[in-house]
Amino acid sequence: MHRRSLFFVGLSISLFLLSAYSAAQPCQSCLKPGDILPPLAGQALTGRSLDVESASGGKPAVVVFSFSRAGGRDAQLWTQRLMKDDPHLANYTVIFLESVPGLFRPIAVSGIKDGMPPVLQDRTILLYRNEDLWRQRLQVTNERNACVMLLGSAGQVQWVTSGPFGDALYAEFRKSIRALN
Repeated sequence: MHRRSLFFVGLSISLFLLSAYSAAQPCQSCLKPGDILPPLAGQALTGRSLDVESASGGKPAVVVFSFSRAGGRDAQLWTQRLMKDDPHLANYTVIFLESVPGLFRPIAVSGIKDGMPPVLQDRTILLYRNEDLWRQRLQVTNERNACVMLLGSAGQVQWVTSGPFGDALYAEFRKSIRALN
């Protein structure tokens, strides 16, 4: 009995040290300024194929990511403000639906489509896989917030945030846009 207890104590300590070591290591797959956006393509709400890199055509672009219904509302605030302030800046929305049960996906897609202007539907990608990978890449800690990424003309990340839409954060974003010009 004593030997078994020592084993579990040693195992617990080892797992604790391993998790502490992992937490201290920089995220290897996290996207940060200067990184090139990994391939991001899927089916748009209109049914056509959409690849962000090809669609942006070597020009700066914004990609707004959503991982939940609440995150979708936050993404909508970002997108509406972008369209109003800078209508010539290409912006794309990526909606992850992997966690939505298959039976409810058509209902979710229908609701998304009904609540979105037709001009944005052709620039909205629905993804049903790699949700956890993208959460990690974008360092999403709260799925109620959209994640917003500004890409340079060569597809490199210029700025990224997963905070809620607000005037202060939007002003920081606008500074990054001005820096591109």
